[in-house]
Amino acid sequence: MSAQAAEASAKCPEPASRPQAGRVRTSGAARNPMRELLWLTPYVRRYWVRLLLGALCVVLANLAWALTPRVVGHTVDGVIARTLTSSELLWNLSAIVGLTLTGAGLTFLMRQTIIVVSRILEYELRNDFLHHIERQSARFFQLYPTGELMAYATNDIASIREFLGPALMHGLNTLLALGFSLTFMLTLDVPMTAFALLPLPVAAALTYIIGKRVHETFTTVQEQFAELTRHAQESYSALRVIRAYGAEAAESDRFRMLSQEYFRRNLRLGRLQAFSSPAMLLVVGIVQLIVLGYGGFRLMEQTLTVGELTQFFLYTNELIWPFATLGWITNIIQRAAASTARLRRLREQEPEVRSTGRLPKRPADIRGEIEFRNVWFRYGDDRPWVLRGVSFVIPAGSTVGITGPIGSGKSTLVALLTRLYDVTDGQILLDGHDIREYPLEVLRTAFAVVPQEPFLFSMSVAENIRFGNPEASLEQILDASRRAALHSDVELFPQGYDTLVGERGITLSGGQKQRVALARALLRESPILVLDDAFSSVDSATENAIRAALRELTPRRTVVLIAHRIASLQGAERILVLHNGTVAEEGTHDELLRRNGLYARLFRYQSLQAELQAL
Repeated sequence: MSAQAAEASAKCPEPASRPQAGRVRTSGAARNPMRELLWLTPYVRRYWVRLLLGALCVVLANLAWALTPRVVGHTVDGVIARTLTSSELLWNLSAIVGLTLTGAGLTFLMRQTIIVVSRILEYELRNDFLHHIERQSARFFQLYPTGELMAYATNDIASIREFLGPALMHGLNTLLALGFSLTFMLTLDVPMTAFALLPLPVAAALTYIIGKRVHETFTTVQEQFAELTRHAQESYSALRVIRAYGAEAAESDRFRMLSQEYFRRNLRLGRLQAFSSPAMLLVVGIVQLIVLGYGGFRLMEQTLTVGELTQFFLYTNELIWPFATLGWITNIIQRAAASTARLRRLREQEPEVRSTGRLPKRPADIRGEIEFRNVWFRYGDDRPWVLRGVSFVIPAGSTVGITGPIGSGKSTLVALLTRLYDVTDGQILLDGHDIREYPLEVLRTAFAVVPQEPFLFSMSVAENIRFGNPEASLEQILDASRRAALHSDVELFPQGYDTLVGERGITLSGGQKQRVALARALLRESPILVLDDAFSSVDSATENAIRAALRELTPRRTVVLIAHRIASLQGAERILVLHNGTVAEEGTHDELLRRNGLYARLFRYQSLQAELQAL
């Protein structure tokens, strides 16, 4: 493409902006806790048989516990009236023991069933969360920092599990305990039951007020935890930079301030939670006082037996645990509703880049011809254009260099090629087909990319290289390492290829990290190799050795060399020069020097800079 053509494309009218997805706010209280929790229904429905079995165990266990005071009351009255024989007394005592053991055994089965299901659901929620995150486009990760996503995957899902397990189990247990106890209390004495229920409206009001405050406070706690996690993750990753600038004290102060705010919010939450259970116990204490007072008068009037009062008092004791846990269960429900609201809103965000292609091609069938047709792109409606009417063709099996000043759009080309972003307007074609016609997995497998800032996992050198091809043998790993001029360095490591590189490759130099990433890309055997400033941290001798190895790849692969340093483009058959988001020049190295344009100026400037550094 000529300079005149580039100028003409730059004058094309700007395309209409497409709506850009933004961050969905997750703060604030849920509209209705139970409505938010209904979002979990599809997960719960998968295990309805197990949960039904667990619920049956809850019903039978509570029935056993509820029958026990009944037997105790009859036994007390029989002993006082001397109407029980020895065998009947032993039978009653055996019944009490049997009911107690039955209730305990069914409670164990209930816990085993429901808690196990909650753990399975937690596992599925985390897997689905990760799958959803993996499908998101690059813009999503600009809106949601890694630390915040970690908070979703840990704290929020853990809160949901507490609801699906302990809260669901104890909630059903509480309702049944209340139901059975109140039913038997009504069969004993309706007026005394009515008096015993007088404090319940107070308990309901307390539950509502405290629950609402817990929900709102827990939402702020989760948001602060996300901020704290984000800062911690950034600090760990940037430890070298922090030390290099002597900023340890400043970063520690910042982390301390975030921790203090997290502590203050948790303290407010803790106070609310600490108040709820004692408040419920106070209500139960008032109920027991009413029962003892009213029951005592009934005893003196001889309208109530000692056994009946004993039964009634035991049933009020049965209410202690449900009332005490009612506040705890409410807290968990409110926390889970807040977490579910946050998770739901995040999960409802659809990826901007979708895999809608149905082209029946395998990566091995792709030849590697790349074409940009009048491509326009910017990172948001309020952002400047990064690419403006860019058009060029890279033939299959060729080696093409791309250079230009900083900010000219070089790395953006890579992001668009692999559909980390979609073009705002125009087309990118691969082998004559729009890249959106390819399934994302096929498209991205066709590219082996070495980015500007290579990312290494906290694994061994061999495992990091094998990431490009999990089925690769050790010999293939060694071959890729030799072609990347890495093998001689690795041989000097204490454990060779089994040496752990640390988080993000912290134990390796910048050049070694780039070469590990290059070896990984070479091992991938993709039809297109993209090197985005991949030689910026290696010396000239190493770079020459790598370039010699790359020449052996063509014509089997299309190689795209992106570099700010022109010396890194030696051996490229053609060179594209980007400037202000357009293709300013195109040609071979010699042709571009003869034109005496931007490329020639960059070359002279960099050559002079290299000479001055050599002095």
